[in-house]
Amino acid sequence: MPISISNFDFLQTSIREVQQLLKEGKITSVQLVEAYLNRIERDNQAGMALRAVIATAPRDLVLSIASGLDEERSRGEIRSELHGIPVLVKDNIATDPELGMDTTAGSFALKDSVVPADAFVIARLRKAGAIVIAKTNLNELSGWKGLLKSFPLSNSSSGSGPRYLSMSTNNPDTADTTNNTFRGPTNGWSAVGGQCSSAYVEGGFDNGGNPFGSSSGSAVGLSVGWGVVAVGTDTLGSVNGPASRAALYAVRPTVGRLSRSGVVPISLDHDTVGPMGSTTYDIALMLEVMSGEDVNDRYTHRLDPLSNLTSIASDPPPLSSFTIGIPTRHFLDNPTFKYAGGCPSDCKMKFKEVIQDLHENHGLSIKWDTDMDLDSEDIKEFKDVITGKIDIDFKEDMNIYLKSLKESKVRNVLDLAMFNDKYSSIELPPNECCQERILSALSSPPRNSSEHQDLSSRLGELADDRSLGYIFKTNPEIDAVVFAHELGAPSYWVGAAKYPAGVVPLGYCSNGLPYGMLIVTRKFEEDKLIGIMAAYENVMPKRQVPKPYYDRYGTEGL
Repeated sequence: MPISISNFDFLQTSIREVQQLLKEGKITSVQLVEAYLNRIERDNQAGMALRAVIATAPRDLVLSIASGLDEERSRGEIRSELHGIPVLVKDNIATDPELGMDTTAGSFALKDSVVPADAFVIARLRKAGAIVIAKTNLNELSGWKGLLKSFPLSNSSSGSGPRYLSMSTNNPDTADTTNNTFRGPTNGWSAVGGQCSSAYVEGGFDNGGNPFGSSSGSAVGLSVGWGVVAVGTDTLGSVNGPASRAALYAVRPTVGRLSRSGVVPISLDHDTVGPMGSTTYDIALMLEVMSGEDVNDRYTHRLDPLSNLTSIASDPPPLSSFTIGIPTRHFLDNPTFKYAGGCPSDCKMKFKEVIQDLHENHGLSIKWDTDMDLDSEDIKEFKDVITGKIDIDFKEDMNIYLKSLKESKVRNVLDLAMFNDKYSSIELPPNECCQERILSALSSPPRNSSEHQDLSSRLGELADDRSLGYIFKTNPEIDAVVFAHELGAPSYWVGAAKYPAGVVPLGYCSNGLPYGMLIVTRKFEEDKLIGIMAAYENVMPKRQVPKPYYDRYGTEGL
């Protein structure tokens, strides 16, 4: 017998649970899509004004897609475990124009641009039966536009200010910015999408609900049940950071595991796509489906598709079979970098408490003080090296992407800078400005220069040979390096050195904002990463749902 969609737990239900309900005929994909779209409409611009979504697929179109998948199911034709599952996608990942949504990366310069086709990973998801229902908000251009105030590698300080940019139109010539003042640029803000806020904090961004970035909307939208799973992108922490602050499970795989073709780039040397979910199994399944060799992304060549992750997530080894290393200097103790917002003291205390419990009650072997071979001056240099290198990458890779578009107002980074200057009232508002990263990229040397070669070489030494690579080399017995995500900006080292890393829920600040634990394995050891994450999930309490959202609506549908 079908059940009312109002009895469906949108905040916690996993892919396997949804599939079971679909299999039993208790719900349909049409019902799911209708309900998800209603929930987005209720609290994206109106209601709680979370601004996690930039665009939804046209209702009639996406319901038609869902209906077709329901018909396939009725004939016993099940494409995969993702058949009929609604998915949220970050708005820097191309979706075919037939889906009725732009790919803007949060910039009006890319509004109405036309991509050639789905990004490789989206094509894989859709072939498996997933339904892309919305494109999510983000730090504009994934954070490589201005000097982000909460970006720990900049010298800017955390800002404060009124709520968000509220657009009355999607036309840059007529967008109304009257009576709005701006912060900027901040985590979760884009000119097209406005300011995304965490759903875990009453009062949103201005009351401490910093969602992190740049995949802010994917994490926030998933945390309030606007999709079953979500897709983001990561260069220096943009998947695991937002997932950490949304009490989600997420993975940024080794660079090359997932194709980046069709993704608005920052640096193809460091960019990767990554899934978010409410369980480890969900992200393991997403990784399996999205992986595969892409002729348009040379990094994916000669890598076998990920194929055993769901079996590991279903039956992981016990925690007693793993040994982890925990760096303290520059991270847990006296962290060199701190993220804006959060509660670092509480995070440190909870991290130590949980690690002790995992060791004493579940047999996890711990090796403390597995520190990097870096001093404070090295870390300061790292800041300059990584930004200098990525400035060069950004100019080269973005130029290639913009030229690949079938239609676009801008065709290179110079065009992009000039567009922002022309429409400065909405692209460079006083407290969400400016475009220092873009201008720095424009003045950078070419990728084939000796400067880029020197920066790449030095980055490899600082971010790998003397950091994560050093830890793994000098501690061969450890399976993973584990951090409190809020302390020391570990995701920046992970992204710079191209390692796989996953985040799991750890605890919650007094205002409700979540924080997570970051787990890093050796390159191409996603199977071990999933095993540790799933083993952790099996012994930890279920993730908490956003209290402000739950207090308003509970877990059920409309």
